Amino acid sequence: MRMFKLISKNISDPMKKITRDIICQYIPELIRPNAIVEGSIFEVKGFWQSYLHFDRYRDELRNHLFVARQPLLEKVSKLFIDIYERLFDFKPQFSLENHQSLKKQLAQLNWTTWIGIHVRRDDFISLNYSSTDEYLFAAIDYYTLHYSNVHFIVASDDKSYCKRLFRHRSNIYITPSSFSMGDDLITLSLCEHSIITGGTFGWWTGYLANGEVIYDKVYPSECERREYYYPPWFLIDGKFRARKNSNYTL
Repeated sequence: MRMFKLISKNISDPMKKITRDIICQYIPELIRPNAIVEGSIFEVKGFWQSYLHFDRYRDELRNHLFVARQPLLEKVSKLFIDIYERLFDFKPQFSLENHQSLKKQLAQLNWTTWIGIHVRRDDFISLNYSSTDEYLFAAIDYYTLHYSNVHFIVASDDKSYCKRLFRHRSNIYITPSSFSMGDDLITLSLCEHSIITGGTFGWWTGYLANGEVIYDKVYPSECERREYYYPPWFLIDGKFRARKNSNYTL
């Protein structure tokens, strides 16, 4: 999909600037042919992760556009290898041909079902947007009940907090402090299923992992929920009951 085209124009003839500032709403006219009028600059602001803009291209996004370079795959795979060595005294030999290949190899190891958890805190604490510990443990309990051999990988902007929170859980691992946001994103996308809190980063970890996703229903997002939360995702409400979110489809 090519939403924006290069425009060659005389600089003495100023171009019209059109600005759209949205919070996760779906803007259908943007994916129509010639959406950007010639002679104009279309500036986008805000938060654009409404799946309706791009979900028809989901395979291209996950398999071709979202790719990790070899050194990054080696770095992330070492985290999983170290865990397998500690837990099972077994050192898997992963083929690091590409991101999806590594994801498939992890899923084929019957000893583990990997669940990625993203915990957004930092600026969300002062905004009262951060998810509760009860939400996180309820989501963890859901996967523990429904899957065998579950193990959890946690990425967060407050890893010290997560280490304290999950210190008594032997099957929960925190990504190293040396990991960048890109490293964390790749790590969580390699998991089979996801638990996410609020924010753009967590949203993308769930979408790219492409399994079941539990999100926090009480996160005070200004987004239109039916355009923001992907229909196959689950949610946990105030009673911690998992159910299918199927309000909206393409």
